[in-house]
Amino acid sequence: MKHNVKTLALFVCLVMPVFATAADDVASHQQFFTTYCVQCHAAQDPQGDVRLDDLSKLDLTTWKQVYEQLASQTMPPDENPQPTAAEQSLLMEYVLNLAQQDSSVPSTGLRRLNKREYGNTVRDLLGLRHGTFDPSEYIYDDEIDAGFDTNAESLVISNELLLEYMNAAEKSLRQALFSASSERPTSQVVRVDLSKMKGTSRRYIKTNSEYAIIRSGGKAQLFDGQPSRTMNTPGRYTITVTASGVDRDRYPVKFQPAHGPLIMGFGIEQDTLASVSATGVLLKTFELDDDIQQTFTFDIWIDKGHFPYISFVNGPGKPITQIRSNIRRRKLKPSAMREPFVGPGIKVSQFTIEGPFHDQWPPESLVTTYDSKTIPDLKNQTAREWLVGRFAMRAFRRPVSRQEMVPYFEFLNRTQTATGNWHEAVIKTFAAMMVSPDFLYLREEQTELAAFPLASRLSYFFWSTMPDAELFSVAKSGQLNDPGVLQQQVKRLLDDPRSEQFSSSFANQWLSLDKLGSMPPDAKGEFRQYYRQNLEPSMLEETQRFFQHVLHQNRSIREFIDADYSFVDQGLADLYGVPFDGEDANEFQRVTFSTDAKRGGLLGHGSILTLSANGVETSPIERGVWVLADLLGTPPPPPPKEVPALTPDLNGALTIREMLEKHRSDPACMECHRRMDPLGFALEAYDPIGRLRTEYSRRQSVSTHGTYLGNEFADITELKKILVNEIRPFARNMIIRIAEYAKGRKLVIADYATVQELLDQAASNEFKFKDIVLSIASSDLMTNR
Repeated sequence: MKHNVKTLALFVCLVMPVFATAADDVASHQQFFTTYCVQCHAAQDPQGDVRLDDLSKLDLTTWKQVYEQLASQTMPPDENPQPTAAEQSLLMEYVLNLAQQDSSVPSTGLRRLNKREYGNTVRDLLGLRHGTFDPSEYIYDDEIDAGFDTNAESLVISNELLLEYMNAAEKSLRQALFSASSERPTSQVVRVDLSKMKGTSRRYIKTNSEYAIIRSGGKAQLFDGQPSRTMNTPGRYTITVTASGVDRDRYPVKFQPAHGPLIMGFGIEQDTLASVSATGVLLKTFELDDDIQQTFTFDIWIDKGHFPYISFVNGPGKPITQIRSNIRRRKLKPSAMREPFVGPGIKVSQFTIEGPFHDQWPPESLVTTYDSKTIPDLKNQTAREWLVGRFAMRAFRRPVSRQEMVPYFEFLNRTQTATGNWHEAVIKTFAAMMVSPDFLYLREEQTELAAFPLASRLSYFFWSTMPDAELFSVAKSGQLNDPGVLQQQVKRLLDDPRSEQFSSSFANQWLSLDKLGSMPPDAKGEFRQYYRQNLEPSMLEETQRFFQHVLHQNRSIREFIDADYSFVDQGLADLYGVPFDGEDANEFQRVTFSTDAKRGGLLGHGSILTLSANGVETSPIERGVWVLADLLGTPPPPPPKEVPALTPDLNGALTIREMLEKHRSDPACMECHRRMDPLGFALEAYDPIGRLRTEYSRRQSVSTHGTYLGNEFADITELKKILVNEIRPFARNMIIRIAEYAKGRKLVIADYATVQELLDQAASNEFKFKDIVLSIASSDLMTNR
C-alpha cells in the first residue's frame, strides 16, 4: 500500500508542470506537497536545492527528479508522514489522464545498428555461417556514454566509420559470393609440408620433411608460413593429423605439463594480411599418448582467407623462464641456456587437408544473398534488375520502388563497364546498398509504427538482427499491427533460440556484467582461487543461465532477488561451499541451496559480488550504489566536490561502519548514504570474489545489519525479504530498462501511463518474467515511436 501511494505522488510531481493545467488543479494538489514535502523543500535552505512550495515555478528537470525519488520509495523519508490510500486513488487517476496529453517524444526517428547488430544482420542477409569470419570485426567499437548499446543518441557516425562499413561490406560479400560459377568446385588433397611449419619462436619448434615438433604453448603454431596457406574457397574440409607426445623425460626436472597427457589443439585463423586482429579460434583438442602415434580425422568448416593451425594447448608459454629458474636452483647446468630446448612437445608426422566439400550447390551464402536457388544470369538485364530489387528489399527491410532502384541500376552498369565483370559489379553495388542509411539505420515514424518498422523493432529487440522470412511475410500482409497477430509473432520470436541474443545482451548491460574482469582480484594473495579455477567465465555463465531460466520458465522476477537455486560448475560449487556431483568439472548443473547458504538470487552471485568490488577489498558504498543504480534504477547523484573522500583507517581503530557513520554526519552526505549504506552493509557478508565471511580480519568482524524502507534487517537474507515484499520498484525498473533497450531511447513522460499499466498487470500475474516481456513487446511502448 505504501508503494502505491508513493507511485501516485510520483506521477503528480512529474507531469503537472508539463501540461497546460488549470491554476485550480495546481492549487488543489499543492496541498499534497505542503503536507509531505515542504518541511525539507521550502524556500529557506531547501535540501538538494529543490523547492516544492510553489509547483508553478518548477521546471521539467526538477519534476523528473521528484518523480524518480518517489518512484524509488526514497521520498518522503521513511520517518516522515506518508500519503494515504485515499490520496493515492484521487491523484493517480488525475495524473494518468495528464500523462496521455504529453507529446515530448524525442524527435529522432533514426537509430544506427550497433556493432553487435551489424554483424548479425550481415550474416543473415548474406547467409554467412557463424564461424571465424566476423563482419563486425572491421568496424570500430561503439562508444556508448550511458545506457544500452541500442541508445540512438550514442550511436553516431563519422566519415571514418563509413569507410569501415564499406570495407566490411565488401569483405563480407566476397565471403558470400565467392564463386560466379554454376559448377561445384572440385576438391583437392593438400599434404602440408611439415618443414615449412612456423611458430612464435624458432627456439621452440623443430621441423624437417618428416615431422614438426612444437615445444611451447601460448600463441598457436601456424600451418605453412606461405601466402598459399589460406583457403581460397570456403567450405567443409577434412583434416587428418597424426601426432604423438614426445620428450617428457629429457631433463632431470619436470617441465609443463608435469602430469597428465599432452593436449594438441586445432583451430582456424584469419590471414593477418586480410584481418584486423587475427586472433584465431581454437575449435578442437586431442589428448596424446607419449611416443605412440595417433591419427585423428575430422571435418571442419574453413572460411575464405582463413587457414588451420595446430597448437600445444597445455605447453609452457615461455620454457626459457623454467630453464632459468632451474639453473638458479642448480637443478640444470648453465649450458641448458645455450642448448636447444628439448622439453615436452607435440610431434606432428602427418597433416593433410582435403576439400572443399559442399553439401549443396549453390551453397547457402549464394542462395541467401541472391534470394534464388540458382545463380542468376547476370548478362540478362531483367535478371539483374530483379536481383538488385530483391536484395534491396531484404537489406532495407521494407518494400522498395523502382524509382529508388534507378541509381543502383545505373551504378551497376557503370561498374561493369569499368571492370568488364558483372560478378564484381554486383558485389560493388550490393556493398553500396550496405552503406546506405536504409541499411545502417532503423527508420521509425514519430507516431504509431507501420508494419515493416514494427517488424524490424521486434526482430532487433529479441534477435539483434533483421526480420526473418515469416516476419517479413506477416508485415507485408498488413496483419502485424493486428493485436492478436502481433502477440503471436512476439511469442514466436521470444520462443526462438535466437532470443538468446536478448538474454545475453540485455542481462550483460542491465547488470553491468560487461564490467566483470575490469578490476580483477589480486592474483598473488588470498584470491588465487579465482584464477586457479578460472572462475570469471563461470561466474558470467551462472548469471546468464539464471537469467534465461527465469525468463523462459516464466518464473517470478522475485527470484532475481531471492531464490533457493542457481547453476554452478565445480569451481563455483567450491566457492559457494555447496555439493557438486557432476562427472565433468566444467559442466553446469542446477543446485538447490540450503536455507543458511545465503546464495539465492542475483545478490548472491559471484559475478555481481566480484564486479562490485575493486579486486582488493569491498566497499559498502560501491555495492550499495550497484544495487541502487543497476537493480533498482535509482542511481544516487555524484558526491559534492567539497566533500572529502572517505579515508581508510589503516590502524584498524575504526570499523568500516564507524567510518561511514562519521562520514555520514556531514549534511551533504547524509541523504545519499542513508540509501546506499544499508544495502552495501548487507553485502559485506561476501568478500571481493563472493565468498561468505564473518570477519575482515582478526581485529574486525563483519557487520551486516541495517534499516531499509523503514524495516530493520540483520543480514542479507532479511534484506532480500524486504526487497521481495516491496517488489514494485524493482519490477518498474525492469519494465523501463527492457523498454529502453527495445526502443533505443530513454522513456519520457508520455510513456509513463503505459509503464504503470504494465506494472499493475504484472502485479496481478505474480510478476512472471516471460509474461512481462511479452506484455512490453505487445504494448504501445513497442508499437509507437
